[in-house]
Amino acid sequence: MMTFRRRLMTVLRGGKADRIPVTIYHWLLPDTPAGKRLHNEGLIPIGSRRVFREQHRDMTIHRGESIHRGAKQTVTRIETPLGTLTERTTLDPTYGSRWIQEHLVKSVEDYRVMKFVFDHTQIEPAMDDYRAANEAMGDAGIVLGEILPIPVQWLLVEIMGTPAWSEGVLLHAPEFDELLESLTRLYKRQVDIAADSPAEVIWLGDNVTGTVMSPRLFQKYCKPIYDHACGVLRQAGKIAFAHYDGANRPLRECIAGVPLDVIEAFTPPPMGDMTVAEARQAWPDKVLSLNIPGNLFDQPADVIERYVRQYVEEGGDTGAFILGCTEEYDLQRFDHAFSAVFRAAYGT
Repeated sequence: MMTFRRRLMTVLRGGKADRIPVTIYHWLLPDTPAGKRLHNEGLIPIGSRRVFREQHRDMTIHRGESIHRGAKQTVTRIETPLGTLTERTTLDPTYGSRWIQEHLVKSVEDYRVMKFVFDHTQIEPAMDDYRAANEAMGDAGIVLGEILPIPVQWLLVEIMGTPAWSEGVLLHAPEFDELLESLTRLYKRQVDIAADSPAEVIWLGDNVTGTVMSPRLFQKYCKPIYDHACGVLRQAGKIAFAHYDGANRPLRECIAGVPLDVIEAFTPPPMGDMTVAEARQAWPDKVLSLNIPGNLFDQPADVIERYVRQYVEEGGDTGAFILGCTEEYDLQRFDHAFSAVFRAAYGT
């Protein structure tokens, strides 16, 4: 039997291991008897740590925290010579997920302030957290080296939100592109740091989805940065591990045309819009790392097993295929769901 780490790394490099890896994000694995049992039976945790840190100058950042209805709320104010930006977030009490209620950039008038922030931010290597987490993980799993999502997605998800981002792309393209160029400088520095890091796998947590990103916008904003980042990482022997759990069908040809190594969090039906067979056909040169759809977790065990057997039949026999969980779920359904997954995948 391979170690868990070797099993997963073999498949991430495009090979076929002793059996299909079944994975879960480290922070989603419960510290319960069922969690420990399934981990011992082969459930492989995947952790992540940033390999960079930010240094800001000529600005002041204030953060205030409060508790509202059991959830921590944070208000962040960035004061610059050109103006002030404000963000409001809530922290989910179960998994610690961060939800943004108010984004930093709300209109085109905020662009120049946000550009000042990017232009006065420096990116430096920071490997200590990664090394410590990787050492603690050992052969039990892997730890991803994390950088920010590609710039256009970082603006969408973290800086602007969908309405302001869409307004920028459609109505203020010159100003939007100038802001994006400033952020891209920071991103390319992160890529260089990741290439020099000890991490074998670099996580691109991009969350690109065809419901927002059209093929035309993908070709304009995503493909050039993927070509650059994946080229730098591949030359350094790294694996580009990109999070794609959204609507992939509208982008399947676009995804095929970029040199990503792993399409991670790919979510098939009954939640996603592409089957495993379709994804295999569309991206024969990429590793397919599945997210077992969260809406299956509430189904009877025989339904979960039927879907998982179908996923394995369509994608598992040729290698370069991973089953996994990359989304939050009801902790009370963990044993039920993953026991069914193991029975279907391994016959146990």
